[in-house]
Amino acid sequence: MIVYEKIFKKYGLSSTQQEIIKTVGSGKLILEIGSSTGYMTRAFLENNCVVDVVESDKEAVSKLPKIHQIFNTSIEDENIFTKLNKYDFIIMADVLEHLVNPDQTLKKLFNISSAKTKLIISLPNIACWAMRKQLFFKGDFEYQESGLLDKTHLHFYTVNTLPKILFNNGWETGRIRGTITRLPLEGLTGRIPFVYPWLVKRFKNLAYYHFLIIASKKQ
Repeated sequence: MIVYEKIFKKYGLSSTQQEIIKTVGSGKLILEIGSSTGYMTRAFLENNCVVDVVESDKEAVSKLPKIHQIFNTSIEDENIFTKLNKYDFIIMADVLEHLVNPDQTLKKLFNISSAKTKLIISLPNIACWAMRKQLFFKGDFEYQESGLLDKTHLHFYTVNTLPKILFNNGWETGRIRGTITRLPLEGLTGRIPFVYPWLVKRFKNLAYYHFLIIASKKQ
């Protein structure tokens, strides 16, 4: 069984995935890049969306529901962009960090998009407190089957660096949402009203374990 399918079967949709589904809404034309076996795809279909999928894993593709178009290839395939439409939403949920040349892909997605297209990217934040603490106290940067140090990650991003990369490739960052991890002195600050929420808001790059960005084409 595919590792991401195992995670979904054990925990269901993550808070980030639920936020993506909520953001997209109903009746939209979607390009979902890296759908895996289609756990978000099915939710989009339930919301009456039309979905095209780009997924390189043949086993994952075999488990997808019936949708508008399935491209069993990588988004880094040079030929794929001539086959894509103008979409309301392009979704890359935990995909960008796996690409060989993410900048090139972002530029090509920019070129096929309309002025109204929204790009949603979600990925782990390598600068979160949990990772910093692990490095500082243990010096541990060992790859794992999934999570922050997934062994298939080729690139690492933070809440601060991803918006800059998007900007350099034609995209302007709008909303940023994150899954909150523990912060330094959480036990102490958590006892003081309003302090912990303020710290999370002020130090997103430390507080967010996983985050999503909703971007638009620069005008």
